[in-house]
Amino acid sequence: MKKNIILHGILFLILFGFVLMIQSFFFKGTVVKGKNKAAEDDNWTRVKAYVINQSPLFANVDSKQIKSTTDNIYMSDELNLMMPAYKIRDIFDCSVRKYGDDYFLIEKGEKQIKVFMDGEEYDVDGTIYSEKNCLEFVNDTPYISSKLLSDALDYSYNYDEKSNNIYMISNDDVSVLPLSYSYEDAKRVPVAMNQGNLGTCWAFASLTALESALLPEESYNFSIDNMSICNSFNLTQDEGGNYNMSIAYLLSWQGPVLEKDDPYGDGIGNFDALSVKHVQDVQIVEAKDYEMIKKMVFKYGGVQSSFYASDAIDYGGKTKYYNQQNYSYCYKGDEKANHDIVIIGWDDNYPKENFNIDVEGDGAFLCRNSWGADFGDNGDFYISYYDSNIGVTNVVYTRIDDVYNYDNIYQSDMCGYIGGLGYEEDRAYFANVYTANDYEKIKAVGFYATKKNTEYSIYVVKDFEDTNSLTSRNDPVLSGSFVNEGFYTVDLENEIEVEKNEKFAIIVRVKSPGQTRPVAVEFPYDKATENVDVSDGEGYVSYQGINWENTEEKYNCNICLKVYTDKSK
Repeated sequence: MKKNIILHGILFLILFGFVLMIQSFFFKGTVVKGKNKAAEDDNWTRVKAYVINQSPLFANVDSKQIKSTTDNIYMSDELNLMMPAYKIRDIFDCSVRKYGDDYFLIEKGEKQIKVFMDGEEYDVDGTIYSEKNCLEFVNDTPYISSKLLSDALDYSYNYDEKSNNIYMISNDDVSVLPLSYSYEDAKRVPVAMNQGNLGTCWAFASLTALESALLPEESYNFSIDNMSICNSFNLTQDEGGNYNMSIAYLLSWQGPVLEKDDPYGDGIGNFDALSVKHVQDVQIVEAKDYEMIKKMVFKYGGVQSSFYASDAIDYGGKTKYYNQQNYSYCYKGDEKANHDIVIIGWDDNYPKENFNIDVEGDGAFLCRNSWGADFGDNGDFYISYYDSNIGVTNVVYTRIDDVYNYDNIYQSDMCGYIGGLGYEEDRAYFANVYTANDYEKIKAVGFYATKKNTEYSIYVVKDFEDTNSLTSRNDPVLSGSFVNEGFYTVDLENEIEVEKNEKFAIIVRVKSPGQTRPVAVEFPYDKATENVDVSDGEGYVSYQGINWENTEEKYNCNICLKVYTDKSK
């Protein structure tokens, strides 16, 4: 017992001496005789922050945990936990947008918070507050104070020094969403465009949704011609398309390209035009899940959806479903959707009397069309919540990177998710084998969740030889889950080196509740996909991860599983 006391005493003296050393090293000449206590306290908090940041730091926000080792949080010199601005969106389930060099706008429910770029003031619903260094930039990355967030969003805040854990719990049960919201008001909607007589509404809707997801920080005009002509499918612009074609084109990095590099309407695609963004995540919201649709609009970008457009409304004539005075539309019937639009807002109190037909209640989505600014209110119109088709198919782009995010992409599914493969169960293993083109580092893996609430585990197999290599795999390098169906890029916590010409495999185990064929595959199915090449991949599927089947040989299909790498030499 005596030895333990002596040991603890020695450790305390060492730590105390270490702190004094840091203080003298970092603040030599700052604290001198005659300075006030505030200056001394300021120096002490800086030393304490330094010591805190030397160990893993954890922040627990409601049910989410983030950590300094992977999420880049840190303790500031004022002993405020600082969070990367663009992680706040998912941590606090809110909207975060940057408006020029003026401010960050954080919205949750009816509350609006402006964090000004000087880092000294912020505005909550019109009231100005002061907080030193509430916004900081580290290597050009903006960080916002969690003290600001806890005060403005009504969260409790507690720090446990022993475990280096910060706990933030919401004291407010208000909805994440306001009763109404509009991209027009938020300055997040692109210019209204006109598709003309071509069957390209799907491409207009996809790229409008993509452009809106980048606003207001970045303003782009993407090429409709390139998406609708320079994709991997066998359809002309007159034959139409769908959101699956858009997703495949974007996820394979074929686009988006700029409109000026491939102008619309000439019927010629520029296959040499370069992509200016890399789409990495696409979420697909379950049919008629209006709360989730609104949340996607609020947090990420416009949601591509569809409705039944009769010939009359298409050509600007009168139809009993469209009210030209109120720019409102509602169809109730068995006709299927035949025209894509983008949901850019909503109004839960939009009067039901504004529609031409009787509807059960108030409420409507604000939608952007592709029939030019002369249609509706400068291209916008309302579709009732009670419309038969709105909100049945819903696509939103939730991660859009610069083109320098990864050096290489390995893929064999240029047409993307066409169908499913499985064993009449909600779980399965699937794998793709690739040969490294150079000395590289595996940075990330991309694949489809074919149902909401999909769970996954990712395995990496180096020096692949045959299916025995898949069976004798090591433990998973990462596991997790997704809320919505869609395609997701999962960044690995630790990069994995592969040598030039080395064969390697990525294995993913998925469990997708309610799905019987949980593995997304590409195969020639119809005229649009008849050019699918199943000879360019080496894919495998297994029920339990023991016995493996080659998907190209047995099922004539490619596994939808991409790998992203950086050069290592």
